[in-house]
Amino acid sequence: MRRSPMHDRKVGDDIGELLRQTYDDVLHEPLPDRLRDLLEGLETDRPLFSAEARACEDSDADHALIER
Repeated sequence: MRRSPMHDRKVGDDIGELLRQTYDDVLHEPLPDRLRDLLEGLETDRPLFSAEARACEDSDADHALIER
């Protein structure tokens, strides 16, 4: 037996509403302390990470030139 398009739409709407409720609840949960501390550490160390990334890129470029 084939279901009507209206039934499928109702089921889809119900699933969508349940997902919205679930994600809305998650959005309002507090951030775990460990994750907050990690993010704060990344913010304060950002210049260091950028400098290290540039140094790695420069080193990779030097190796590519030597190999040619």
